[in-house]
Amino acid sequence: MLNIQGIPDDTGGVTAEVHIDEVAVLRAAPDPVFVIDSDIVLRYTNPAGEELLGYRQEEWLGRSMLEMVHPSDVAHILSSSETVLEKPVGTPVETRVRTAGGTWKWVEIVGRASLATPGVDGIVIVARDVTQRRMWEVASNDTVKFQQVLQLSPSITLLLDRDGVVSSVNAAFTRLLGHDMSRVIGHPLADFCVEGAEHELRHALERATAASRPVTCEAEMRTVDAEAPSRPIRFEIVNLLDDPVVAGLVVTAHDVSDLHSARRTLEHLARHDTLTGLANRSVLLEQLEAHLAGDRPAAVVFIDLDRFKPVNDLLGHEAGDELLRVVADRLRQVVRPGDLVARVGGDEFVVLARDVVDRRTGQLLAERIEATLSMPYLLTEGPVRVSASVGVALTDEDTTVTGALADADLAMYEAKAARRGEPVRSAAHRHRNANQRRRLADDLATGLPRGEVVAYLQPVISLATGTTVGLEALARWHHPDLGVLSPIAFLDLAEDAGLDLLLGDMVLHSACATMAPLDSSLRIGLNLSVGQLADRQLCDRMRGILSSYDLSPERLVIEITEHATLTRRAGAGRVSPEHTIDELRQMGTTLCLDDFGTGYSSLTHIRRYPLSTIKIDRSFVSGVCHHGEDRAVVGAVVGLAKALGVNVVAEGVETMDQLAALTEIGCDLAQGHLFALPLAPSEVAGWLARYGADWRGPMVRQPV
Repeated sequence: MLNIQGIPDDTGGVTAEVHIDEVAVLRAAPDPVFVIDSDIVLRYTNPAGEELLGYRQEEWLGRSMLEMVHPSDVAHILSSSETVLEKPVGTPVETRVRTAGGTWKWVEIVGRASLATPGVDGIVIVARDVTQRRMWEVASNDTVKFQQVLQLSPSITLLLDRDGVVSSVNAAFTRLLGHDMSRVIGHPLADFCVEGAEHELRHALERATAASRPVTCEAEMRTVDAEAPSRPIRFEIVNLLDDPVVAGLVVTAHDVSDLHSARRTLEHLARHDTLTGLANRSVLLEQLEAHLAGDRPAAVVFIDLDRFKPVNDLLGHEAGDELLRVVADRLRQVVRPGDLVARVGGDEFVVLARDVVDRRTGQLLAERIEATLSMPYLLTEGPVRVSASVGVALTDEDTTVTGALADADLAMYEAKAARRGEPVRSAAHRHRNANQRRRLADDLATGLPRGEVVAYLQPVISLATGTTVGLEALARWHHPDLGVLSPIAFLDLAEDAGLDLLLGDMVLHSACATMAPLDSSLRIGLNLSVGQLADRQLCDRMRGILSSYDLSPERLVIEITEHATLTRRAGAGRVSPEHTIDELRQMGTTLCLDDFGTGYSSLTHIRRYPLSTIKIDRSFVSGVCHHGEDRAVVGAVVGLAKALGVNVVAEGVETMDQLAALTEIGCDLAQGHLFALPLAPSEVAGWLARYGADWRGPMVRQPV
């Protein structure tokens, strides 16, 4: 109670005594007044506060005032409550508060810390409802200018209610999609999506109504012209449903057609060859892997252009690029619908021919491709002609992606070698897929140190006396699962896996172990691979092996082939065949030219190297009785050899008729199944004891 006595009036008199009740004044105040403690828990509100919020004082006492503050404004209020303790009067702030009826109001509040004031002991907050004022402020702005800017904006702007119905829209919607604004307002925005796209937009609107952050989505929107293409639109939805002024979902949107086009272009560039437009290696690998995962058969066709480099060198790179584009067009035309054509290298292409189940179909496709690509090309710079080497590999349930490509690549190189007249891989090697070769290579790498590869010895017979003058060492692999394998099954594999040096050493060890206790006049024939002839350490290792068995190098006959060996030259870190052959001759070994007649420069080799023996290839020996040409070749070789003082060995003698013909021609030596099959180490001594002096005893064939 406040008592005021003797207050002078304007006439110089004194007014009557005035009694003012401060509590009554507070209760009569038009602005809400709250008292909160330092934890922002409500301790008091006057009737104006009850009227503002719609809660009676007793319903809210003891509860945090933050419960009625909009979630987006809580951080701001907390920060303001901390600063009010540092000032006589806090800084006014505006915030949204929820009323008991669930609506939101804008309220301006200002606080004063009175924590130490008796009877207060808290923070006094005076509030004022400014919802109407904010509406007036919006209305008092330059709305004409704002509306003009909004209508001319290139971005779509819409205001939706809680159900996604359009209540306001700018002209960009009409300019972009053609729909009149009067036909948009009052309709759900999702109604303007193309069929099937409305679900994504509706879901985004539902999420936005419960979100405090913007929600984005894309939807395909239809144009008013049914013949015109739809437009991809990216929407950003902001939830202002709780804003007393806006009270809706504010949606901004823009056309992302250019973005989609750029994305498609980038995706195409990432998955296609820029020069030819064909699929690139990554697409090939992806589709081949998916095809194999579905257990579907296919043919993988590897294509390499022959004589492409001369086109580049003579006519320029532009002509080379033009040629590659034409090649790509021809490949597109020659393959079946659904087959994939990919460019995987400079002049290399791969075709994935789906659902090819037999080799004949794949081979026909390869022949079609080869014929098509071998036709003349008319380029801007003039006509050119190139050919193609084509290899085919069929997939099966064990095929891997890398295995299929490796098989096709190998087949292509075999085709290229055949075209050039170079030696090709064995049939066993060609028909074995990459996985099988890898497993067999692993087995060989493990089996060599275990002594699984041994030297079988086949006698070389003097046709004049019938005596055995030497034995040729032939590798046999005692595979633990596959049994005894002949060289044709694994020699190419050993070279590819880099095991040929170790294999050669193991064969020499095995042959020397067998020959050491035998007659010192018998010689050992040993075949050397390309890799062995290029190995700098070969002669040193051979000396060591021979010495360990107390064998002289003079007992060793080195057998080399024309094509696979003599055409090679030295590479980095390696030596030439000529260097190795010369070093072997200085050791005391003798040299034999194997498979004579199958090469293209045999006479040159005879003149160049110090040969002691020539072996006539079995392909001529097999026809010596029935084909005059073969007999003539054998006779010519024998005559040439005698003139040069070189011995001749006929390989592959299997019949008495062949033996008689070779004897008549004057051949010196022979070997073959007629005399003996290759002998296991344990069989050699027994055979020599019985047949070494004269093979013309009982002809007993030994098992392989």
